[in-house]
Amino acid sequence: MFSRRGFVTSTASAGAFAGAGDAQAQNLVSLEPSISQVQSEFLYFNDPADEFRADYRMGRDLVEEQGSTITWYHWMVFVIPGGRRPEPLMRYEGIEYSYFRHLGDSNYRIHAHNVSFPRDIKTNKFTDTVVNPITGERVEAPVSLLLNDPGTIGGPSGFRNMNGGGAVQEVYRQFRREDNLIKCDSVRSAPPDWPATHIENSCKWVPIDEFANETITSLPVHFCGHYAFEYYSWLNMPETPGQNGHLTGFWDGKKLNSPSEIPREMLDRMEREYPELLEPRWNEFDRRIPFEI
Repeated sequence: MFSRRGFVTSTASAGAFAGAGDAQAQNLVSLEPSISQVQSEFLYFNDPADEFRADYRMGRDLVEEQGSTITWYHWMVFVIPGGRRPEPLMRYEGIEYSYFRHLGDSNYRIHAHNVSFPRDIKTNKFTDTVVNPITGERVEAPVSLLLNDPGTIGGPSGFRNMNGGGAVQEVYRQFRREDNLIKCDSVRSAPPDWPATHIENSCKWVPIDEFANETITSLPVHFCGHYAFEYYSWLNMPETPGQNGHLTGFWDGKKLNSPSEIPREMLDRMEREYPELLEPRWNEFDRRIPFEI
């Protein structure tokens, strides 16, 4: 192995021997990467409504009436058993389709569904079984379908789960600048009827010139994030001391303009198996909101 500095020095010596002299050495030294300090600062909003709208156009779309967005992601899942090191379990590839209506005053009713296909952790091929790294058992790994989202009301004051009593769920949200990017960190806890072992944190980002262009109502973000959640029942985890634990997942992806942009292999499978989930499920809005907005 050799360093870049050693390579430049040795090449310069060879050039001098050949008669190129100091000029060639100077040209090679100029190939060294320049060093500049990262520009990093936290960004704050005086008006909570402005902050919410900035976040909403990154995550969804500041529509006048109703609209939808679709995101595509890869998701790595790890088992974290009690008293043992975390073990990689599997990969998912999936989409989240979100659809929403503007209720006025920057409040939106939001529904969504997710479809995630298991992939083998070693071959990366679609699979319907995985090996539980804790028990060694090969178990069936079903397609993950999240189709029973009760919906939320999102606005400047926070989120209200439609299966709750209307209480506002506080959201951690922090904007920051990193060189030519605007980033937004956020944290959300579980809805009321979910297991307590659940947390979601994420980071999404977009070029600063696109963020500054207020005519773009749905920003073309990339994102990454993390979940902590309880064991899947299909893992058949033993209920013995020392085996208690949870799962964690790391995901990354991007917002798409339409379902047609889903990668070919996954889109083919969606069209074969779940074509009805390649469009918004507007019938979710037939259910009335159980509390005052």
